[in-house]
Amino acid sequence: MRIILLSIMMTGLLVACGSQKQAETPSDMKDHSEMKQHDHAEHTDMAAAEKLIYYTCPMESHKHIHSREPGTCSECNMTLVEGVITSVDKMEYYGCPMEIHSHVRQDEPGRCAECKMELKPMRLKESL
Repeated sequence: MRIILLSIMMTGLLVACGSQKQAETPSDMKDHSEMKQHDHAEHTDMAAAEKLIYYTCPMESHKHIHSREPGTCSECNMTLVEGVITSVDKMEYYGCPMEIHSHVRQDEPGRCAECKMELKPMRLKESL
């Protein structure tokens, strides 16, 4: 008898929950889809943002020069430029995201030979 009573109560509960979901209006559904689109746009904007990793000499032969602060190259006195993680469409090379491995650069994705971190799409931002 208790089992039958529990079954009836569970069925009633499931029916009540199901009808509550169906009571959602098209405008409620629109609100949910707008939120999803907003979240996606926010994520896309964040993905497009560039992240500063280090400052480095713009000369290829001085790519081993890196700093956490703006300044000049200790070998040629040129102004250091920002090395940033960027999107694939703006990248110049794949590089290690660690400042001390600023010299690790290659044309294809892979791993840093020194720390085994995944190489990121990077570019050098010319200063204005």
